[in-house]
Amino acid sequence: MKLLTTLSLTALALTCAIGGAQATELFSSTPEVHVALPLGANQGQLASLLSKQGYDGIHLSAVAATPANPHPETNASLTAHPEQTPLRLGWNGVASKNGQQVQVYVDN
Repeated sequence: MKLLTTLSLTALALTCAIGGAQATELFSSTPEVHVALPLGANQGQLASLLSKQGYDGIHLSAVAATPANPHPETNASLTAHPEQTPLRLGWNGVASKNGQQVQVYVDN
């Protein structure tokens, strides 16, 4: 009986430790920057505004992220001409500030 109690307490402790690590991962957040620009503006204007605010490493994508293509900003053909790409509400790409990458969203 004593062995069973010890094993049960050990299993409970391991379950709590593993569960705690997973819960921490669930609550971590991705840094974001939200920019308000009028519809009709283009991603070149967004990149210029972000640059003036101290962002660098700006990669804006011509297409939105999808489950099939979660990082379109890494495709050079989708980021080549921001001045020709209209803004869309929501996610537009990524940028960095002070060494931290942020997701770039456009709101209106």
